Amino acid sequence: MTTHSKLIYALKDGNIVSIDEVQSGKDCGCVCPACSDELIARKGEKRMHHFAHRSNEDCEYGYESSLHLAAKDILSRSEKMVIPPVYVEFPQSGKPKELISMEREISIDDVELEKRFDDIIPDIVVYSGDKYFFIEIYVTHPIDDEKLKKLKEKKISTIEIDLSKIKRDISVEELSDILLKSSDRKSWKYNAVSDKWYRHFEKDASDELPLKRHGGGTYYVDRCPLQDLNWTNYANVRDDCMRCVYCISYSRGKNLLCSGRKRISTIADFSISKEERVSISSFLPLWARKCPYCNVQLVSKKIGDDQGWGCPHCPFFIPDSFWYERVLQPRLPSPSSLALGHLSQGERQGGRFNYSTVQGCQNSPRLRRTLPV
Repeated sequence: MTTHSKLIYALKDGNIVSIDEVQSGKDCGCVCPACSDELIARKGEKRMHHFAHRSNEDCEYGYESSLHLAAKDILSRSEKMVIPPVYVEFPQSGKPKELISMEREISIDDVELEKRFDDIIPDIVVYSGDKYFFIEIYVTHPIDDEKLKKLKEKKISTIEIDLSKIKRDISVEELSDILLKSSDRKSWKYNAVSDKWYRHFEKDASDELPLKRHGGGTYYVDRCPLQDLNWTNYANVRDDCMRCVYCISYSRGKNLLCSGRKRISTIADFSISKEERVSISSFLPLWARKCPYCNVQLVSKKIGDDQGWGCPHCPFFIPDSFWYERVLQPRLPSPSSLALGHLSQGERQGGRFNYSTVQGCQNSPRLRRTLPV
């Protein structure tokens, strides 16, 4: 008998029960939730307590069905559950995902098990207020591509709960914690709100830019809408576009969706005028920008706990947080204070920049003109 066949939940008089709730032996009065075969409650001292089929035949779906029933029973008796955070993601670009809503607790009004929705049969349907969503219990098989495609077509938000690696003797209390409380085993496989915002970026914020290629090599975009920011008349797809917050999606060799002309990079940008967006974006050297002191391309850097973009030659550095804070607080520090923001106390030297610590820019007249001396 396989590990998956060691049931710890069964049906008794139509109700779900755990192995700890019934008497040991053949008189437990339980049946398998998958095949309806009579079960024996094995509760010895050496092995894990579990139900076994009286026929000694292995049941392929018994363990999975028992967890589905247990999950439905727990959810149906509960008034609230915690759902995962929702992000809008950009899987076909290097653009970071954006948080839409935090992990939160919702009310549970009703629960249904394996109710048919046209050609989809979800494990569990949860109703909350005037909305509903699916829950899929991943024990042996995760949501496959075909089912995910159908969920997207019908725009039904679906949470997958991964129970594939839980211990086989999980208690009702432990299973309840996974289902009802915060857990990294829960994730959105599809979320209609997230998808709505992604389509909003695609249709209302972006332009389709034609791609060109350097002699069969690197793809590039001619006349990048941010060319006034990066001082060039084109953008290299790999080095510039894929690092840019305005790159919504990229299909290799086909097209690139860019929101740079409208300066829309976050959900908050949709609620302010283009003039405000352009004004705000002018404060920040973006991914595609160059160091204002060395005139070289910025690269991804991490200084301390701050992830951001900086110069490979001098201490100029812009934390990612500035990009998001600009919407709430457009008055950003000057390039000089940004450049000095992560220097050591020795490098600061009472507000004076120590040129000996900078490689490749000691003789730059722009550096001497811009930084405090």
